[in-house]
Amino acid sequence: MKVAHREFSPAPETVGEARVFVRDTLREWDVKHGFDDIILLVSELVTNAVIHAETTLELTVRRLPDGVEVVVADRVPRAVPKAGSLRVDTSPSLENTRNGGLGLALAGAIADSWGVSYSKEDKAVWFRIEEAESVMGQGARTSLVPPLPGHGRRRPAHAEPWARLDAALTARLSLPELLERTVDYARVVLGGDAAYIALATTDETEWELSAAVGLSSGQWRSFRSRTEETFPSSAPEPGPVINDDLMIARAHRGRLSAAGMRSLVTAPLIVDGRITGLIGVASKRVRHFGQTAADRLQEGADRIALTVERSRLAQVELTRRASLSFLAEASDLLSGTLDEQMTAALAAQLTTSRLGSWCVVHTTNDLGMERLAFATHRNENATDVLRDLVAALMPEERREPAPLWPVETLVAAGLDDELTLDLAGGPGISIPLTAHGRALGRITIGKNAGEEFPREEVDVADDLAQRVSSAMENARLYSNQTSMSEALQRSLLPAKEKQPAIPKVDHAVFYQPAGERTVVGGDFYDLFATDGRWCFAIGDVCGTGPEAAAVTGLARHTLRALAREGCQPAHIMHRLNLAILDENTTTRFLTMLYGEMVPIGGSGAGRGMRIRLVSAGHPLPLRLNRHGEVESLATSQPLLGAFEDVEFFTETVEVAPGDVLLAVTDGVTERRNGDEMLGDEGLTKIFSGCSGLTAQAVIARIGRDLEEFAPGGHTDDTAMMVLRFL
Repeated sequence: MKVAHREFSPAPETVGEARVFVRDTLREWDVKHGFDDIILLVSELVTNAVIHAETTLELTVRRLPDGVEVVVADRVPRAVPKAGSLRVDTSPSLENTRNGGLGLALAGAIADSWGVSYSKEDKAVWFRIEEAESVMGQGARTSLVPPLPGHGRRRPAHAEPWARLDAALTARLSLPELLERTVDYARVVLGGDAAYIALATTDETEWELSAAVGLSSGQWRSFRSRTEETFPSSAPEPGPVINDDLMIARAHRGRLSAAGMRSLVTAPLIVDGRITGLIGVASKRVRHFGQTAADRLQEGADRIALTVERSRLAQVELTRRASLSFLAEASDLLSGTLDEQMTAALAAQLTTSRLGSWCVVHTTNDLGMERLAFATHRNENATDVLRDLVAALMPEERREPAPLWPVETLVAAGLDDELTLDLAGGPGISIPLTAHGRALGRITIGKNAGEEFPREEVDVADDLAQRVSSAMENARLYSNQTSMSEALQRSLLPAKEKQPAIPKVDHAVFYQPAGERTVVGGDFYDLFATDGRWCFAIGDVCGTGPEAAAVTGLARHTLRALAREGCQPAHIMHRLNLAILDENTTTRFLTMLYGEMVPIGGSGAGRGMRIRLVSAGHPLPLRLNRHGEVESLATSQPLLGAFEDVEFFTETVEVAPGDVLLAVTDGVTERRNGDEMLGDEGLTKIFSGCSGLTAQAVIARIGRDLEEFAPGGHTDDTAMMVLRFL
């Protein structure tokens, strides 16, 4: 914007000098449209100031994007001096012209906008004339003076002040673009220095500014005001409001005063009897606006109210859909992890991708102690600063966006470096994470200094916090369930360090549950010594979970107790079958291979082992001799827990040094690759290639071949036991 300014003394020749000054300025700026009207109005206003004010006067000419503004100011700060005043005749006559001029009536007839403002020290009369192109198509204005040659087309006679606003309303602009143009037009039409428009929040209890001109972003971005403060319930029907001096205005207009504004006029946007917004124009001069300006602003507000409300509702719907999409995606991602630490990390990363510049998640343990779980910042270089800040000063709970740490607190804690102060200066919220009334932690979201944290994003953050709470609670429940299941599973299997050392026997065991870590498997094994005998067992309970674990526990402890009493294997199977039938009310069957080993020829003879065994419905054990030949041992007998009147018998086999005995559960033989199953033949083929291997190496070889046969096909519990006789 170009500006030309000059002071003049109250002398008769001042009028001519002012005309020359303005004419030269307009020609320098290449102003053609409205040239003569501007010169005429300058002559009239300067003449009035010289005659009636008799003080030094200031003449300011501004080149606006769409026209020219002229301000004539004198040092007489009163509205109507007794000795004579600027003429305000609204129906000037030729006689009036002869006596001294048309006064402000001439400005009203020629200018697109004009006005008078007063302060304690001066008075200013201003007018604006727009370029002809900006008001084309509305008819030609009849000039009061003939045009000079070469000055082009004349201006319209009565330019509609909101003509350009009407064009914007039909241009299908986005809501931000429409609001920006509206405030710009309003400032020009009313001759103000700043303008803003505020829209009602969703609950229509507050204004939230959406666009402004003439104010810096820091002065208006966070401006909010309650609707009831602008239009009290006791007030009559809402309409335009004029405030002549903002220095004595209500506190909620303090931001305008801080920006140098002294007077303000506002008009409500009303749709179906509801106040949906507020448009205001402010001036740096006191008492700048009169009733004419107020009525004109209300006219503009009435024109845009319906269009703005429709655009706002459309934008609200788009924002709502985007928020729902984000929350649905967040729910899917959060439900995909059952680890509390990963849940915290994922929540923080989701938050910084959509809601804030940084996010911190704290977790609370069962003792109520909080710890930092995860912290992240969009700027990776600031993450360490953020982590140090929240580690030193835990943010307090806050649901309304505001700086989370007072500067005094930061300084007292020694966190007064520039990076920390800048990070802590932005708006933030800190929302508790709770589930079923139990505190799980806190999620804190912050933005950079100068950024706004709108109410819509706060609401989305609340919804996200609920989803994070549910995911975190599920992660804790899963962790607790996993811990209990693993503890129960360990109790059902003998500890490796407590397994007996068997003379002349190299042994190894393997167990892998198929289900989730929270589920106790149904397979088990045992290996123990008693009265010169070494006993082994491997079994498979039908199903998994706590009920299967109960059967496993019953079988393992009954087996050990009866073996220590010296019972024969067949008798042990008979007693165990009855025990399962007595205790098991859920029809949980059990297959088991049980055997007892004693050295042939006595301890240390080195002539092999004699094994007495019973296979109760279990896959038969395989023996690999030193020649690489594989054969099955024993006979399949009825499974346990199915029938009462069954008899078991003990079988005896002898194994020689170099033989290897393999016992497995059906998770090995029933391993599938599509429709193909490994079966007994497949296992025999694998086992036949294990000659010369240690017991542990045999298990490793079988495990590798199973994975090659059916990659990822581990769908059932698997247990293996290898006894290599030396």
